[in-house]
Amino acid sequence: MASAAAAETDERDQTLVKRCVAEGIGSFFLVLAGVGTIVLAGDFVGTLGVALAFGLMLLVLVYVIGPVSGCHVNPAVTVGLWAANKIRSKDAVAYVIAQCVGAILASATVWLIADAGPFGYSAGVQGLGANGYGTHSPIGFGLGGAFLSELVLTGLLVFTVLGATHIEAPVGFAGLAIGLVLTVCHLISIPIDNTSVNPARSLGPAVFVGGWALGQLWLFIVAPLLGALLAAVIHRVLRPEFGIRTSTAERALPQESEMRIAQETARLMRMPLGGPYPAGAEQRFERVGAERAGTGRAGTERGAPATGGNDRSSTAAGPWPARDQEPGSRRPGSARDADRDRDWPHDTP
Repeated sequence: MASAAAAETDERDQTLVKRCVAEGIGSFFLVLAGVGTIVLAGDFVGTLGVALAFGLMLLVLVYVIGPVSGCHVNPAVTVGLWAANKIRSKDAVAYVIAQCVGAILASATVWLIADAGPFGYSAGVQGLGANGYGTHSPIGFGLGGAFLSELVLTGLLVFTVLGATHIEAPVGFAGLAIGLVLTVCHLISIPIDNTSVNPARSLGPAVFVGGWALGQLWLFIVAPLLGALLAAVIHRVLRPEFGIRTSTAERALPQESEMRIAQETARLMRMPLGGPYPAGAEQRFERVGAERAGTGRAGTERGAPATGGNDRSSTAAGPWPARDQEPGSRRPGSARDADRDRDWPHDTP
């Protein structure tokens, strides 16, 4: 038992390293695309171009590194998912460190590229796309406006992430929704403070600008994190019945379809065997069972009577774990039933 537990821990740690590398790479390219556009092409593409650079790069990253790490690439998103019980505390800390390292390296890369230009580049003077308020706001917004903007827009971003990766959301469209909402956030607040909604994105340029950028950095850490926590609270209030255990939802997007089908099946299995069922429940039993079986059908011929959700042995409602096919093995409200609801569907490494 001890050796098996040690092997499982070692495997989990190796997986965490891979996920952190993916987060670092993702954060690097997100900041490179966004801050690079501000510094190197801002005069050509304007506010819309900068907003699209951030949003489109995030959209791409969701599909590229999402299957590896979930593509948080933002400490605020990681904190929001942690508050929603979708990532372990240890993993969340490792993610945030990787994201910050990636953002700093990306900012250094942008600085080196800009400095190699015909006129050189001074990060301290020209700002390197750093976030700021007051005299460092693009049009002079003060601390209060910048704080409220970051709080609300980060909340919107994290709320979108939680909703788009929710069990009932359409599978495969999360990246589009998340990329679009990040674009909208930038369109709204670039004139206010250059838009952060991402503490790592603010940290990267501030390290090289120094002075005022480091002095104002606290706002672009505190406000986004508070917004993320607020979004997680609202999400859990609106959808308390779909809480996902930490061990089964350590990543936001990987194996999205499989996890959703399994969670939906488990939720339907917790309904009373004899009903009553909510509207459409029996059809959902059939759909979920067909998806798990890989048939693409409800397990019955077109026009044949549906078996209904209370037939555990039917093709339409399965395949079920062998232990749940035992006669009388599931009784609503029993301790044994509750234990099985917690343990199934099984976690996948």
